[in-house]
Amino acid sequence: MLIGAAREADYPEVARIQAAAPEAAQWPLGDYSGFQVLVAWEGETALGFCAWRQTATDEAEMLNLAVSAAWRKRGAGRALVEELRRMAAGTIFLEVAEANTPARALYRKTGWVEVSQRKDYYGPGQNAIVMKNSSCYSPE
Repeated sequence: MLIGAAREADYPEVARIQAAAPEAAQWPLGDYSGFQVLVAWEGETALGFCAWRQTATDEAEMLNLAVSAAWRKRGAGRALVEELRRMAAGTIFLEVAEANTPARALYRKTGWVEVSQRKDYYGPGQNAIVMKNSSCYSPE
């Protein structure tokens, strides 16, 4: 598995993965052009992606992460999160739906901690959990 920066030609694959992952944020494809996007590849097959941005010299934010259903629980999500951790400077924050227990479990396994909750962030009764991963992170 290889992780690399997305090129514009990769965006249709990002859109395909996103559309098949209803738990991921459903962004218009063009919105990714203003952010850094990582793509996990196995040969010519895109397995997943992670969009993020550096918000300050010592702070970053993961904006979206999705992995194709066929590649979940096979290391693609973890590899994307670990590559983000290597690239981003300082503490990384994210919001994840409280009900998205698989994503929350992945984040906890890779060193993230839950720091707060945003009530109704995704709509009425759909809370977000704010998580952070500090710069002292070291993969298991």
